[in-house]
Amino acid sequence: MAKRNKGKKGKPGRPVQMPIQASAGAAATGQATGQAGGQAKGSAAPRGGTRRHVELGELEGFAADRLDWGLVRELFESQASSSLGRRALRELEPREDADAIAALARVAELMALEGASPPLADLTDPLPMLHGAVAERRALSSDDLTGLLDFLRAITRIAGWLDERRASCPQNAALMGGLPDLSILRNLLENGLDGRGNVRDEASGKLSKLRGSVRRLTQEVERKAKGIANRPEYKGAFADGQMGRVHLRDGRPVLAVKAKGAGRVRGLVHDRSSSGETLFVEPSELIEAGNELAGAKADESREVNRLLVEWTRAALDRLPGIEGAADRLADFELAVIGERFAAVHGGRPAELPEIPDDGAMVLREARHPLLSEQARSGVLERCIPIDLRLGDPFDILVITGPNTGGKTLALKTAGLFALLTRLGLPITAARGSVVPLYRGIVADIGDEQEVQQSLSTFSSHLKRIADGLPQASPRTLFLLDELGGGTDPADGAALGAALLEWLRVRRVPTLASTHIGRLKEYAYRHARVENANVEFDLETLRPLYTLIVGAPGESRALAIAARLGFDPAILQAAAERVERPTGDSQKLMDDMRDARLEAERSRSAADDRLDEVEQLKAQLEETSRMLADREKMLVDEAQLELDKRLARVRQLLERGAKLSAQLAGEHRRSMEGLFGELAESVGAASLTDARASFLGALKKGDFVWVPRFKKRCPVLRLDRDRGKLRVRLGNQELELAFDDVSALESA
Repeated sequence: MAKRNKGKKGKPGRPVQMPIQASAGAAATGQATGQAGGQAKGSAAPRGGTRRHVELGELEGFAADRLDWGLVRELFESQASSSLGRRALRELEPREDADAIAALARVAELMALEGASPPLADLTDPLPMLHGAVAERRALSSDDLTGLLDFLRAITRIAGWLDERRASCPQNAALMGGLPDLSILRNLLENGLDGRGNVRDEASGKLSKLRGSVRRLTQEVERKAKGIANRPEYKGAFADGQMGRVHLRDGRPVLAVKAKGAGRVRGLVHDRSSSGETLFVEPSELIEAGNELAGAKADESREVNRLLVEWTRAALDRLPGIEGAADRLADFELAVIGERFAAVHGGRPAELPEIPDDGAMVLREARHPLLSEQARSGVLERCIPIDLRLGDPFDILVITGPNTGGKTLALKTAGLFALLTRLGLPITAARGSVVPLYRGIVADIGDEQEVQQSLSTFSSHLKRIADGLPQASPRTLFLLDELGGGTDPADGAALGAALLEWLRVRRVPTLASTHIGRLKEYAYRHARVENANVEFDLETLRPLYTLIVGAPGESRALAIAARLGFDPAILQAAAERVERPTGDSQKLMDDMRDARLEAERSRSAADDRLDEVEQLKAQLEETSRMLADREKMLVDEAQLELDKRLARVRQLLERGAKLSAQLAGEHRRSMEGLFGELAESVGAASLTDARASFLGALKKGDFVWVPRFKKRCPVLRLDRDRGKLRVRLGNQELELAFDDVSALESA
């Protein structure tokens, strides 16, 4: 199961022996006084059931805040069907390797179903109300119990849906395996609550008798009230349209009397209208009957109270099982949420490296989900995808170029995808994108100052990096934005190079953006370090977001200043002051850049070709499978038909042999020879004969089996010359080849 946040308060213990109070108001009417499924006021923070210990850090260890996880999570939450799924997302934490792999597989399984909708309607989250009842030592209301009943019914409904798809959804179906049997609790609640959440009369024999008494006494009160209203002496005393109509005030039966005629109706005044013109009076003649009715209702309330307490205790006795089931259904809904998110945003679960400890990240047509959503909603004209690679053959990628957002976007996208993969959620990238299961992310992104700690921008950068260094390993992703910035360029370059060297020696996968030229040179001079740049349009002063691996980018500061209207004299003076590498050094870097660009182009072309080969291989495998299935269909069909015929012929031969044995002399020998020839002919019968016989006998109105659609379809017409036939499939007519149909439904 997924690890989820636990909140500050621990989970309450099982309160089976705690005294439980039921709400008197709810018990009196059999209705809930609080929101169904809502967290009770003052209750402990709700959380899931039993959790396995996870050695990974929580979200903080994956830089979730700096990678905008809160905003991205809202996009996933919009695809949730229930409060259970929304809570699961809010509490979701990084998963263990096996759990993350299983979660990604669950999303992929649902995506492969292509539109089959899981039955999540009426699914609720029962844990907040159960934990609230424990914390406040109170009984659940009837609405709370109705929500719990909906949850229990959902278990059965979803388990059945998955069981029907066990072959295609093994990981999802496995979630329902080993669940505790909660059918006794479900039956108890189904027998006690009606469809509107009211306690049934039949919930107990005592309640049935009490409600019968309440109905009888209510009718008696109404009869007496009408009798009082019809007395001549009270004519005109009652409010217009209210004569003889019984109202309730504080549970007492009253009549609506005009204020100016109140003295004419003797009794107790319980209330008055807002205008003051109507009084609600309990006539003296109704007091005794009202007392009897009030007593019957009090007895009814106590019985409902007792039932709510009994059912609450039954639910709390099974709390561990309910928590376990909630965990399983929450993980299933997370898979549904992932599938829906992928369908909306064009995503898919990332592929995982074959070797976890030495895996490379490969992002193809990656789109940050927040930008994808803005493009989908029309806020952005379009979201430009990026390609990125890290880990083969370099562990550190130094990204340079103008300070226009493209570099930071690349870092944030890579980091977010690493987090999503560890959470078991899909990424918005093309097929072939590979994301390792990193065990942590260190992200120094952003330049806000830590005001409360009196830290400068540069100091805050250093502190975040220093805090992350103890996590450094080949399975920790480092994201360093504007490395070496915020201080003297010489000092920044020295510190940045030293940090990159420290990370390089430890094979720590690192994406670093910078403007410092010496760090570009560092990438050229060291193995397993590579340069990259984000393309930039000087005409529009906008990044093109295409990441080019193998060559560093230029800051373009002077070109940008020129486009923005700087004085040419200032720009000329600035150009003269720019320090350029010496001729030999520049030539060496140019040669290395060209070589690496050529190598990167070759690699990219090889990757594209490999993709084409993989797609062709998949198509050939599918075609081969279809042909093999068709061949098996035809052979099985023919064999079955032939076996039927041969069985009948053998029966006739056996019968003839018995009869011929009764003959004598030449007649017997003649008949035996004839039966021998018949047996030889039977042995020579072919499968092709059986298939031809099936097709020859086929006529309009017959039913054939269409394996492609796994449906029996009626034949509408036949074209034997072309070897075609038309069938009806649902509301459609299809033309099929003879070889596409079978006489066998199991074909």
